[in-house]
This record gives sequence, structure tokens and C-alpha cells, in this order.
Amino acid sequence: MSRRLAAVAAALALAGCPGTPTKVEIPDPIKVDPPKSLELPAIPATLEVTTVTPMTGDDPAAKSPLLDIMLAENQRWMKALTTKPSPAYYLSYQITDARVVSLEAEGGALITDSDDTDRNLDVEVRVGTPELDNTRVLSDETAGLNEPMTRHGIMPMGADPEAIGNHLWLETDRRYREAAQALAYVKADQQTLQNRTAVADFSAEPTEHFVGKIAHLEFDKAAWVERLRRCSEKAMAPGHKATRGSCSVLFQEITVYFVNSEGTQTQQSWTNAQLAVSVGVKADDGMNLSRLEQRFGVQPGDLPDDAAVDAIIKEVVGDLDALHAAPLADPYVGPAILEGRAAGVFFHEVFGHRIEGHRQKDETSGKTFASYVGKEIMPTWLSVYDDPTAATLNGIQLNGFYRFDDEGVRAQHTPLVDQGKLVGFEMGRNPIEGFDHSNGHGRKSPGLTPVSRQGNLIVAADHSVERAQLEQMLIDEIKKQNRPYGMVFTDISGGFTNTSAFAPQAFKVNPVMAYRIYPDGRRELVRGIDISGTPLVALQSIRAASREVETFNGVCGAESGWVPVSASAPSLLLEKLEIEKSYVPPDRPPVLDPPSIRDQGGAR
Repeated sequence: MSRRLAAVAAALALAGCPGTPTKVEIPDPIKVDPPKSLELPAIPATLEVTTVTPMTGDDPAAKSPLLDIMLAENQRWMKALTTKPSPAYYLSYQITDARVVSLEAEGGALITDSDDTDRNLDVEVRVGTPELDNTRVLSDETAGLNEPMTRHGIMPMGADPEAIGNHLWLETDRRYREAAQALAYVKADQQTLQNRTAVADFSAEPTEHFVGKIAHLEFDKAAWVERLRRCSEKAMAPGHKATRGSCSVLFQEITVYFVNSEGTQTQQSWTNAQLAVSVGVKADDGMNLSRLEQRFGVQPGDLPDDAAVDAIIKEVVGDLDALHAAPLADPYVGPAILEGRAAGVFFHEVFGHRIEGHRQKDETSGKTFASYVGKEIMPTWLSVYDDPTAATLNGIQLNGFYRFDDEGVRAQHTPLVDQGKLVGFEMGRNPIEGFDHSNGHGRKSPGLTPVSRQGNLIVAADHSVERAQLEQMLIDEIKKQNRPYGMVFTDISGGFTNTSAFAPQAFKVNPVMAYRIYPDGRRELVRGIDISGTPLVALQSIRAASREVETFNGVCGAESGWVPVSASAPSLLLEKLEIEKSYVPPDRPPVLDPPSIRDQGGAR
């Protein structure tokens, strides 16, 4: 995706292959040769993290009357549903209020001006028992018989008890009927299985009570419109290749109310702001070239000032000019450096999606790391954790911050890899073998069912070198392997990964700025390539890390929708990385020069 972290693992995993899935036997872990050791100083990479405990800011006086209405209706209908032939054992309501402001200017004029507010309702009903309920995945999913419908209920604004109660009743009734039918499918399916799993479908978690103050956006719309108009005009300045230049902001004001039949009540409210500067052009060979930079903040006032925006424009326009003149790259296997943000996306795709707990339980998933708990999967000087309570890292706001997940569970610091060994998974309330409880990673978009998802993925290196030394190590590796050149990737737009058992366990990430590094230290920008490979080999190829840590902020898509995430990592030296040619459309530049070029009195 041009503006989002396109980690569409679930789109591929859910697609699978035609036919009837069969149980996937997990073989013993493949024995891999230990990484060749390099002399690295025992100096950790720089990580200055500020965390916010989930209960910080709890203010019962700020409680909305909506929460009490939701709780009363939840208790009323839960009592009624326990008497049905297929009794419910769990019921939750989540109401999401969202105001989204979108402003965009292109070529000096405003092209988008929207300010929308809506309210969505999500109801989850579980029937059966926590050990076996309506959410159990069927042995044959091809018909999707027990999959929840992608739908959110319509909710009125305000807090009128009768209006709110009527809509809660209607959606509860719909969801209960779906759940009861799904449980019948599950029970019938269980009769056909030779080997039944003993792992439960739902975990017991502590009751939570939290009330945060309602957050509100603060911004001057007229001033932002003028700033964006000027910004987009500068992005199309004469003397550069860009034929498209846009500047946009996205401001969000979100409040989420959650109650469940266990007594949990949470009211979370936050704002966020995003600035994007994007330029693009079509190369002479038909390839679409683009360069995007984004900045994030809590409030619009946190975004860069005019001078900083001018610097961003200069960077993206200069990069686009260089890309337009750059040659197409060739397929390659050899040593490479992934710089900080690129390394973050790499870990998000290669590791992050495969460490989401529910994938270790799904028989249609490849379960790449299911049998590796306690075993070494990367160098011993690397550790990885996910911490949604981390608000900033090295002064950068982290997109994946939250207090409670979408299942009412407190967000928790979650160790995943400790000194090279796999020690845990990101967990929602769907238990897996050896991991019985949630660690606060059940996440979703409105209208979808929560599953375990990433928040703030952080890669920590106990041994590191300065960035210049890392590049010298790359040159040494080029000479050692007798390669004509190595690769350095400074920015990646996104990527995707396949976690399905019916397709190769592979990943692909999409570099934007990629350089050949020659043995004499020369750099050459190239374009038209993708990084591809398989996770176990890629992680075992890591040889060194830089002292500096950078953060990629974005939005990640999977089967539970789009959720904000971040990935932070030092720059990494890999012994071997595979790149392949990306698609170049059979197209050509416009026959007519665009006005921005025509008005300069010349052609390209």
C-alpha cells in the first residue's frame, strides 16, 4: 500500500487453497547451522522507551452514562441467554465513537475536505463452554459455516437509554442466533475428528475497570488548509520530475466503550494526527515511481512546523528525481543492510505475523514457530518483545500504543525472543498449547472479530556497532563472498507475508530506496525490486546490528481488520538476502507533458 503498512497476512492465509484442508503434522524443528560469529562489541543498541501503565489517567468522574446503560443491558440479556437451549456463557458489547477529519491538497489546491463522525456497535456472544464453543475452527473451513459475519450494529448518538437499549437488544439477538447455529456445526464437526484438541477456546481473564477522559481534537482548519495548499504547491515546484504532489493530514478522535458479562467496564479515548507528503511520476519505461514520508502525533499541533515540512518536501522530491534516473535492478542473492525503518518492516513481516498466537492453533496455518519455543531462531545477542504500553521510543511516538485491547484485557509487555530463543507469542483470549492466557493483544477494527495482533514490536540488540562500521562490515562481506556488490535498503513502503499451510511460507517486502554498494564503497541507487525469502533462513542470516534504532509507524491489515502498529529495530547486516525484479507495467509516460512541465517551457 502506498500509505499503509501492507501486512496482509490474513488475506493470503484465509484464501488458502481449494479443496479440503487436512491436519498438518508439525515436524521436529529443522536443525540449522549456528550463525557464523562476528566480533561485536557488547554495547547495546540505543533504546529509550517511555511506557504508560494502563491505569494511568483513570478518572471515574469522567464516566459516560453510556457505560452504565451498556452494562445494564448486558446483564439483562446475559441472564436471559443463559436459559436458552444453547446457553450463552459470555457476552460483550463494544461501542466505538469515531470522528475522522481528512484534508488533502494536490498541486496547490484542496481536493479532499471531509469531517465524518459515526458510532459502531460490536456484539460478541459465546455459546457452549470455554472449553468448546461456537468459535472453534471447523476441520473443513471451505464453506465458512461458523465464521462470524462481518457486520457492526447501527447505533444512535447520545445516551438515551431506550434508544441505546433497543439497538443493543436487536444486535444481541442476531449474534446469539448466529452463535447457536455455529455451535451446532462445531459439535457435528467434533464427531468426525480422529484427534480432538484439548486446548480450550476461551481464557479466563481478570475483570477490569478503567475510565479515561473523553479526548477532543484541537486544530485550526483554515490554517491547515492553507498549509497543505502551500505544501502541495512546493511539491510540484519547477525543475523536478514530480508530476503528482500531494500533502494531506488525517486527524482522528476515537472513544471506545467496552463492557462484558464478567463485569469489565472500560472507557478509552484518544486522538491522533498524521501528516503525509507524497510525490510521484511515471518512469520512461512505464514504472510508477513514488516517494512518501509520514509524521505522527497525538494532536495536530504535534506535527512538523513549516520549516520541517519544507525539509520533508526537499527530501522526497530529491529522492524521486534520483529514482527517475536510477537503473532497474537485477535479481540478486548476497549480503545486505536493512536500515532501521526497513529492518522494522522486515521483522514485522518475517517474524511478527508468525508470532501471533492464534496462528499456532489454526490447522490451515503454516505454524512456522509453533515447535520452536525454547529454541534458538536468531542470534543470541538479539531479543524481541511487543509492548503496547510503550508510548515513545527514542522520542518518537509509537502508533501501536493502547491501554486495553479489544477483548477488555490489560495491555502487557510481552517477551517474544530472549537472547535468540523463542519464549512467547502475542496472545488474545484464544489459548494455545502452553499459553493459557491473554497478554492483551486481541485487536480488531469495528465490525470484525478480535484475534492476536502486533502492537509495538521492538527489536533489541545486546551487541551493536556504529552505522559506519556496519557498512564497512558489509563491504568486507562482499569481498569475502566475492560478490560484485552488496545492497543497502534505507526505506520500505510495506509488504506482505503468507502464513497459510497451503502455500510457501514466504514473505515479500517492497523497498523504495535501494542502493548497490560496491567493494570500493561507491553507492548506486536502483529501482524495481522486491525482497523475498523464507523466515527461518532470513532470521538466521542476521550477522550484526547498528547502535541506532529507528521506528516505522503504520497500519497493519489482517483478518481482524486494520490496526495501528509500529516496528522498531536497529539497522541489520544480513549474510544473504534475496531480491527479485518487481512488476514493471507495459505502459509509458503520458503523450502530453503535464502543465507543470509545459509551463517551464521544456520537456522531460
